[in-house]
Amino acid sequence: MSASALEKIKAIEEEAAKKIEALKQEAKTEIAKKLSEAKSAVAELERQYEALTGKTVKGEAVPRRRLSKDQKEALVITVGEIIKASKDEISMSDIVKHAGEPVSAVREAVHQVPGLKKTGNKASTLYFVK
Repeated sequence: MSASALEKIKAIEEEAAKKIEALKQEAKTEIAKKLSEAKSAVAELERQYEALTGKTVKGEAVPRRRLSKDQKEALVITVGEIIKASKDEISMSDIVKHAGEPVSAVREAVHQVPGLKKTGNKASTLYFVK
């Protein structure tokens, strides 16, 4: 027995509705993924802006971040590696830039690096390890 035209139409409509629903779900997944990527990109740009200016994107001062004892010990090692990796002497501003930590914490860490030598004074001080 052959299906009537009305039954064929209903079958086609049901099949199309299923395909449309599947495509909508796929589009939702793609959009959610793009939103997640965009949010993480914006967060990274905001972090870079805060590190550069010391203020949030809205112009507010960035809250101070305190380092734990373990983080301070790790920073001493990191700063030592930064100084050793530089071919020549390195300035405090370059050390801070590479370390990505607050200036005060980097200053403390620099003074704890074993075998540290320095030349110059005040702003022109350069650091190196022999």
